[in-house]
Amino acid sequence: MPIDVLWFRVPRAKSDPGQILGRFARGKIMVMLDRNDYWQCAYLIAKDGYETIRQNGIEKFRDDVVAVAPFLADRKNEIKGWNDIKLLSVDIDHLEKWYTHGLLCIGDSAHAMSPIGGVGINLAIQDAVAAANILYKPLKGQTVIGTDVLRAVQRRRAFPARVIQQLQIFIQNKVFRKRMSANGQLNPPVFFAFLNKFPLLQRLPARLLGMGVRVEHVRTPEIQ
Repeated sequence: MPIDVLWFRVPRAKSDPGQILGRFARGKIMVMLDRNDYWQCAYLIAKDGYETIRQNGIEKFRDDVVAVAPFLADRKNEIKGWNDIKLLSVDIDHLEKWYTHGLLCIGDSAHAMSPIGGVGINLAIQDAVAAANILYKPLKGQTVIGTDVLRAVQRRRAFPARVIQQLQIFIQNKVFRKRMSANGQLNPPVFFAFLNKFPLLQRLPARLLGMGVRVEHVRTPEIQ
């Protein structure tokens, strides 16, 4: 992966604009997730570029954040120091086999996701729901669960995880890799401009990232 991510929070004000897919400035990209009373920020950097950013100092980093999101200028000092910033080393990977006797891997343990879109937790919950639907009968019957049952969970969830991973790779290669070039030139991709022009279309990527490729609902007898 060509990028790493600096992950931090900034308080949200009522006057702040709404959430968009990404914010772009000259040579800089930041994704901001609306968590009601704060912004969860993902500031994209070149792979293995964290030490260089630290050497430039925390004040320079605050200024870079404000360059991407100017409305945060009055709150930039809420980023008090490097302890408030977590480095996420971006990798996308997956297990070929999610299970063995007595063990089932789901979520990040089965498929490591990029932080792009903030979908890792979504996929993990969807995996858990699918696993519950498949495993509740043998667990309730106190029978030994064979690998054939565990395999059914992977068969149900592997395809949705792969699709989202491929989408993340596409975004990284077509958007971020090309636009985080050495000369610092960066313009919002046409795709984002198209979504901005037609707000109703913003529901499509939101639904894909939020609900997933294969929607899961709890289907145990207690809720049917």
